[in-house]
Amino acid sequence: MTILEVRHLNKYYDDFKALDDVSITVKANEVYGFIGRNGAGKTTTINSILSLIDFQSGEIFFDGKEVSKRTMYDKRHIGYVPDVPSFPRYLTARDFLAFVYDTYQLPVNEKEEAIKAALFKVQLEDTSKKISGYSRGMKQRLAIAQALIHKPKLLVMDEPTSALDPIGRKDILDIIRALKKDLTIFYSTHILEDAQKVCDTIGLIEKGRIVFEKPLKEIINHQKQAFYMETDSPVNEVLKCLKGSDFVNDEALFNGGVLFTLKDVDKLVSFQKYINDKMIGITLLRPHEKTLEDVFVEVLNENNH
Repeated sequence: MTILEVRHLNKYYDDFKALDDVSITVKANEVYGFIGRNGAGKTTTINSILSLIDFQSGEIFFDGKEVSKRTMYDKRHIGYVPDVPSFPRYLTARDFLAFVYDTYQLPVNEKEEAIKAALFKVQLEDTSKKISGYSRGMKQRLAIAQALIHKPKLLVMDEPTSALDPIGRKDILDIIRALKKDLTIFYSTHILEDAQKVCDTIGLIEKGRIVFEKPLKEIINHQKQAFYMETDSPVNEVLKCLKGSDFVNDEALFNGGVLFTLKDVDKLVSFQKYINDKMIGITLLRPHEKTLEDVFVEVLNENNH
């Protein structure tokens, strides 16, 4: 079942085309990783989904209903977590969530239970401390709590870990893993390591265009095979040899050896013979497990040539 669908979205800022025919499909109960470099169009896409900005052409559907500034359905069923949230410093978490709850005009008799549940989900159960004393990680968890207070079907997160230290990032990723059991998460990030840990599907945007949209497992498993090699020769000589070869792509220094992709895995034996003929002794040759970052660089290099 599709929960969010973006169709052929185009957005201009004067003569600059920020979004170029963007189409996205997000299925229910998945974590959709929306990745790309800073300035690629991630936040513009999110602001369009949330009806915070206008766009020139295209359509956006949430839960089968078209999204627009004139409708309230999407606003009542989507939660939003910004990258750097801002709160009234003089309030406690409980007071702030009570304010947010009231803005949705939800049942008064369910308020305290809803606040308690939201705080529990983000591990902020001590409600006596004022927000002014919160760390950045605690503020980000509170931002998630306010986005959950009305029990949304879709949680939109815009770079939620970008300003956090490693412990804060881990906390947020743990929360995402726990939340994905009950709702759909649209997770925008440029931290590819984080996306690989929690996402089911990946959409890559570059210069306002969607480069690909695939399940994470398919992206990792079906890219060109990477190998790591160590030899008894100086690594710079090996790298020069690889650059002159018809067997490999994307050769680079890596951890004292060389990392490269083989154009045709079936020619691995021929590649080894080629290296031996160059009087280079291979001391280690093993497949290199692809990461999302490897694929990201590989795909962008292909699309920018």
